[in-house]
Amino acid sequence: MSRTCGIHVIWTTYGSWLPGDPRGHWSGLFDLYGRVDRHTRHQLNSCDKTTLRRAKSLLKEPSKTLSNDEIQMVAHVIADHIAPGFTTNQITPGMPGAIWGVYALAIEPIHVHLLLSPMNETLSVLVGKIKSQSASALLKLPSNQGRTQIWTAKYWKVFLFDGESVHIVRKYIESHNIRNGLPVRPWSWIMDVPD
Repeated sequence: MSRTCGIHVIWTTYGSWLPGDPRGHWSGLFDLYGRVDRHTRHQLNSCDKTTLRRAKSLLKEPSKTLSNDEIQMVAHVIADHIAPGFTTNQITPGMPGAIWGVYALAIEPIHVHLLLSPMNETLSVLVGKIKSQSASALLKLPSNQGRTQIWTAKYWKVFLFDGESVHIVRKYIESHNIRNGLPVRPWSWIMDVPD
């Protein structure tokens, strides 16, 4: 059995990447009667106008786009889960008290890319905490008055089993930061990938 070297996690803001999206999607497709075709799940589906139209009609509120201040709030929630009172280079994977670490992070206006070290916590619990606590903080802002959703209900994950894959995914995530005019590691608590 291979040892996990890293975990790439992605989640999107509410209504920003719907089933039927022109960028492709992993959701089941809707048929002409608005029913989900269960056979189209778990595969990359191309744009489907019927599915996109139906998905838009099911939105309960407008799609969410994060502001720069909201992006910083999400980053603070992630940092709080690394270690309370964390300072630069204070934590490494395997260190007593260390649950996990971040190898790369890009928080975009409509989605988050997070590359995690191997961890001692259940991934769904960790992602659930980050999403729920960041949503609670964001929903308190006056700009989100009346809104009930920040994130989509699910997330996407890929387990990486070798160092080369971790480095490739890290560069991919860092390219998002560069594209947005940010440093490759916009937060001081992002760790180096061990060799």
